[in-house]
Amino acid sequence: MEILHIPPDLEMKLKQEGREIESKGELKKTTALFVDIRNFSALFQKHDAATILAIIDLYFRVLSSIVKKYDGVITLISGGSLMAVWGLPDQQKTDAYNAVRAAVEMRMEMFHLIPELVRVGTVPLEIGIGIGTGKAISGFVGPPVRRDYTLVGNCIIRGERLMSIASDNRIFIDKITATEVKSLSYLLPIQKIAKKFGLEDVNAYEVDGIYEFNRKFESVRKHPRFLVAKVVGITKVESKQRKAALVKSVGEGGMGIELHDHKDFTLKIGDRTLVDSKRVSLLGMNELKGVVVRKEEHKSDGIFRMKTWDIGVKLLELPEDAKKRLQKLAVGKRVI
Repeated sequence: MEILHIPPDLEMKLKQEGREIESKGELKKTTALFVDIRNFSALFQKHDAATILAIIDLYFRVLSSIVKKYDGVITLISGGSLMAVWGLPDQQKTDAYNAVRAAVEMRMEMFHLIPELVRVGTVPLEIGIGIGTGKAISGFVGPPVRRDYTLVGNCIIRGERLMSIASDNRIFIDKITATEVKSLSYLLPIQKIAKKFGLEDVNAYEVDGIYEFNRKFESVRKHPRFLVAKVVGITKVESKQRKAALVKSVGEGGMGIELHDHKDFTLKIGDRTLVDSKRVSLLGMNELKGVVVRKEEHKSDGIFRMKTWDIGVKLLELPEDAKKRLQKLAVGKRVI
């Protein structure tokens, strides 16, 4: 008698649809997402077993909830890594979009995790994400007493390889994924980076942002807006003070920023700001100038308790190329 080990997320979907899985193997079009904690081994040098387990548990609970939110299936959790797949049990038109959207939200939650990590005495976690789309064989492997569900295919290999070279919470995707989300995203080619790490055979792109559909604001927005979720530095021009902040979203008119509450750093409406980063880009640039036009306390029903501000910054300038690329999103958003 064979004992089949099916991922719980997939098993739940099958039960809901009253179906059984094909044990002999199937060829499916899937989108595979791989995410990994960078410098995971450093945690073992700084903390005891109980603290490490608490950190990892929090990390995986957050990532797992995001995968579920965007209708993915978690197929593997190992060490500091997670693999999730879209297209199981059946392919959907929005699989690639949902995978990339989930990846961007994962990046956002790494910022939200900072207060909790500081509380237990560790540094913020950095992740790397790789996504590959294509045909994969799904089925069971292993001895009869433990037949594990697995997926095999070039798209799986590409996603994992891209994850291995992604740093600073960056998201790298293969050409097929890029083709499916290009009308809904802001992508930057990374051929030089891929070649540097021996991936000359992989046409890859970095996700700078993806279209943000928001029912609350969609009817009143004049310009399309895309979700970025990048941690950068924000400087108050008048005082030259600088703090880390999360650029949540960017549009032709401005940026949505989240900033943790600091006793020695405040922004008020009318303040001129400079958002910059040497390690990651925004719309292909390393700095953006603006002025604060909105400030309100961020409301969250999650597990995080640190006071955070939602800040709206009007951009003082934006290159024409960036404006044109943002306008293209107006066409792609109809898909969603």
